Amino acid sequence: MIVQPIDSGERSVSGVLLRLLNRHPLWGKPLKARILWLIARDATVVHGCLEATSIYGHPVAIWLHQQGHRVSIVSPVRIHGYAKSQLKRTKADRPDATLMAQFCRDLAPSPWQPSATEIQDLQDYIRRLDALTHRLSQEKNRLEITPAALKPDIDAHIAFLEGQVKSLKKRFHEPIQAHDPLKTQADLLVSIVDIGPDTAARLLAEIGDIKAFRSARQLDADAGLTPQEHSSGTSVQGKTRLCKIGNARLRKALYFPALAFLRCAPELQPWRDRLAAADKTKMAIIGAAMHKLIRIVYGVLSSGQKYDPSKLLPPRVAAAQP
Repeated sequence: MIVQPIDSGERSVSGVLLRLLNRHPLWGKPLKARILWLIARDATVVHGCLEATSIYGHPVAIWLHQQGHRVSIVSPVRIHGYAKSQLKRTKADRPDATLMAQFCRDLAPSPWQPSATEIQDLQDYIRRLDALTHRLSQEKNRLEITPAALKPDIDAHIAFLEGQVKSLKKRFHEPIQAHDPLKTQADLLVSIVDIGPDTAARLLAEIGDIKAFRSARQLDADAGLTPQEHSSGTSVQGKTRLCKIGNARLRKALYFPALAFLRCAPELQPWRDRLAAADKTKMAIIGAAMHKLIRIVYGVLSSGQKYDPSKLLPPRVAAAQP
């Protein structure tokens, strides 16, 4: 956890903390004790910077936010890129802490806002369901190569996990049903072709507040569904691919709905035929469908209107329809 002041008129707390992390006896003490140590020395506003590697830092981030401080949760890719730009060669806790302090000081990453309680509850349900499903799959695979003497133990564990998954699937829509705004948004998403209640719940959990995105392109970028060009002059002409720098869970939630969207939405067939005629590969068409689908999701959530298939038809075709 690295902190620095926001007000440039105050003394540099990042320099104080760099000394604290490397030489002060508070190193290794609870994180809140380090922050309070700084605040006691007139650092009334701090900027906390954490890597978005897991949820373990969220309690500290929430605590700092509640105290009125600025918090940034940053992708490890950005930290890694910054380390390369500084020609860093060492990987260890204290050098990493120093690096993050310098990153926070130099680039001043945007502040993080905690999710609404109902969104956080929905995320927790879905994360737990995914973890149980993954563990269940592991145990079923392990059963095939397990000695006969151990199979009863694994069978019992599989039965337990299946019961947990079944129970959680019944309950993970509770946060949506308990909050009318979420329920309204879920109904809007279900109006889109082949998006069911489970997919709608996952989309709401990963997108959060739709007002945080100023445009559909911002939501595209957050999901890692924007095109990534790879070319330079005349010598390098690589294929354009999906960027994939973004929320992998959101992309995963869109993959199978995009397949069904291509197959079951008649209004999409002219567009799909044009891509196929341009010799686009199957995966390129699926990626383009995911890109289009996330824009439709943004449209229905931001406008509050249900999905209208006619808006995807070419203008002449739409005009000819009754």
